[in-house]
Amino acid sequence: MQTLTEYLPLYGKWIREQDKIICSSSLEDDNHGFALFGYDLEDGEIEAEISLGGDILQGGAMIVFRANGHELYYGAGVGVWDDAYELSEGKKFQLTRLVGVGSRSNIEPNRIYHFKIVLEGQKVDVYVDSVKVISYQNLPRQTGTSVGLFCHRRTHASFSNVRVVSARPKAFVAMQFSEPYNEVYRDAVEPLVKEIGFEPLRIDDIYGPGIIINDIINNLSESTIVLAEISEKNANVYYELGLAHAFGKPTLLMATKGTSLPFDVGSHRTICYENTIAGRTKLQTSLRHSLMSLLGRSINN
Repeated sequence: MQTLTEYLPLYGKWIREQDKIICSSSLEDDNHGFALFGYDLEDGEIEAEISLGGDILQGGAMIVFRANGHELYYGAGVGVWDDAYELSEGKKFQLTRLVGVGSRSNIEPNRIYHFKIVLEGQKVDVYVDSVKVISYQNLPRQTGTSVGLFCHRRTHASFSNVRVVSARPKAFVAMQFSEPYNEVYRDAVEPLVKEIGFEPLRIDDIYGPGIIINDIINNLSESTIVLAEISEKNANVYYELGLAHAFGKPTLLMATKGTSLPFDVGSHRTICYENTIAGRTKLQTSLRHSLMSLLGRSINN
């Protein structure tokens, strides 16, 4: 794990005292506190210790993740709403509560609460003092990767031991489990997905026979992006594709040239390829450009 110490205050009054980062506002101060670290995280874990001082009935504090500045971000913390612990979406300083648990009356002043946030695609788990208090399966689509701190106005909050560890984000691949599609996966899709820093996830690679629906839903939820090969009218592939659209996943379709696409998916981004050695090489090039564009990343080669 990497410890984060260097931060940039954007709003509010922030100071450092030894190993603590402190946000402190007077009763007359209407500004929330917002600060960002110089660290990007898509999937992985964030740990931190949070303590509230003063009148704890007046505010709260959160660990911020997947932030695009303060334009859009998500946060998990203590005491921001009437709950003890919460998961929120922020647009500038307009907060929307996604999940809240526990009673605010149980928050203790100056107690150190140890938070751990586990991010996997659209799934986020929040632990407080090693107890899982929130498990949210459908986090809205991410638009940023920054990690930071949020302090509600008129709150005295201290943060310490802010640590992060990155994990490779997952790319869910929906395709028929037979030749020649297995060859297309092995030769083109799998190596390209790994090249851009993702972990390819194809259901048959993990489970084998007897897949249950919850496993498919969970793995789709934990994935950042979905690739679907739709040359064949395969019911399982179309079911997984439908779930991906319902989850709001960035989705990229592939089909061999000459495939007649159903009306419902005809308007979606689709790569048409020839199933030859040269065609699979061109497929990789098209996948690289399309995925980087879809994910908003630069193309290095």
